Amino acid sequence: MGSQVHVAFLWHMHQPWYALPGSGENLLPWTRLRATKDYTDMAAFIARGEVPVTVNFTPCLTEQLTRYAAGSLSDGYFPATAGEGALRDLLSGAIPLPVARRGLPVPDLDRLRAAAVTPEGKRALWGWFLLAWIGQTVLDGDPSLRDLAQRGRFGPDDLERLSDVHRRLVGEVLPRYRALAAEGMVELTATPFYHPILPLLLDSQVARRAQPSDPIPPFSAPDDARDQVRRALAHHEATFGGRPAGMWPAEGAVSAEAAAVFAHAGVRWISTDGAILARSLGRPPHREDLHRPWRFATGSGELTILFRDTYLSNLIGFDYHRWPAADAAGDLVRRLREIGKEWRGDAPPLVLIAMDGENAWDFYERNGQPFLEALYHLVRSSPDLVPTTVSGYLDQQSSAPGALPDLWPGSWIDADFRTWIGYPAQNAAWIRLARARDAVQSCPDPAARAHARDHLLVAEGSDWFWWYGPHHTAAHEPVFDRVFREHVAAAYREIGLPVPPDLG
Repeated sequence: MGSQVHVAFLWHMHQPWYALPGSGENLLPWTRLRATKDYTDMAAFIARGEVPVTVNFTPCLTEQLTRYAAGSLSDGYFPATAGEGALRDLLSGAIPLPVARRGLPVPDLDRLRAAAVTPEGKRALWGWFLLAWIGQTVLDGDPSLRDLAQRGRFGPDDLERLSDVHRRLVGEVLPRYRALAAEGMVELTATPFYHPILPLLLDSQVARRAQPSDPIPPFSAPDDARDQVRRALAHHEATFGGRPAGMWPAEGAVSAEAAAVFAHAGVRWISTDGAILARSLGRPPHREDLHRPWRFATGSGELTILFRDTYLSNLIGFDYHRWPAADAAGDLVRRLREIGKEWRGDAPPLVLIAMDGENAWDFYERNGQPFLEALYHLVRSSPDLVPTTVSGYLDQQSSAPGALPDLWPGSWIDADFRTWIGYPAQNAAWIRLARARDAVQSCPDPAARAHARDHLLVAEGSDWFWWYGPHHTAAHEPVFDRVFREHVAAAYREIGLPVPPDLG
């Protein structure tokens, strides 16, 4: 039968809240670094590629970008203000220099770090750090930056100039994406505000369906779950000038109850992982199941749900960086065409490729430029492929999607919630959060209660629980732990209660 294949790329951009309560300084620089390198480059690749894509920004990220641009937020990883802790992070590699395959004439990193005992060596380390975290398209387009890289020596004025480039690029990110959206090149979508695992906020016991043998502590904050969605929609509208039609749930985490929250808020569509579809259907999905939207009925109205092609998404995320760029792009396009040749559905297929839009490019040649430009060119120039945004595809369909009978509760990691709940350290954090929320709910002062809730919403983000589990490890786990504990502690202070000792 055969069909043209509609292809929707969804790039997910997220950074957690890195600032302590009341602080204007991020404890880690990742928001700024991803902005100057990856968000900058991805916008340039989209504009050059002339392929419409869907980009998901989490509100806790865009709020940080807004504050960086306004000068009310910074971080301690600028050379003029950095302390010894920041320098140690560069020396140890805890904050890396992403120089591999960048085409930068960086000296051997071990020698570079060893030389940082002298003022000149320290300036060189900071100079290469700042250059390496500038987008490839910016380096290529600025002869003075290329000259500085070739010279390889950095004076104080050079470091201040590079710091200014970082500040300028951070401030340009959101306007660039607003412009791309206005041109029809990007559909902008959002995530619940602080990137919480929404099903667990509604009722943590939903995890038992996929994790029947794990201990699951009680937690239920449906008002907070709804507020995370409401605040996200309002913030997105204020930031980008319009409400998003779609949302990417944090970590693709869904449940029937979470779907009802999205539907009640007026969200048109959400997306998650193909493994969720398999568990929802009770069998491996056929292509005609996976590569199409589904309609899901909730008590608050219907919602369209799309399921990403996990295999194709993971090829980009974890495998193609090892391939020559043209070969990788060609292989993906070949696989897309095979879907079209074998398609037996009534409506044309929609292949959703959804993944992290930041971290993967660290491993690609020139920050992903050869691969993404080759991929966008092939997709745009192939008559049997139709690049589209998610809403662009939905707008073209005359018939309603088929009904999904069940929605399995889980995330895009193993179709469960084990990355965030069930392990002792994770469970202890949920218990601390539940106790704090109970205390806040009992506060008779509405103003104090509202301020306290603001801190609890931060603490409900997924990132703290991610690092409490055994599945991931990083040098900065104590920083994430500190941010979580201090926001929970701040909730107690707002309502005039002593902070429990286990939050110290």
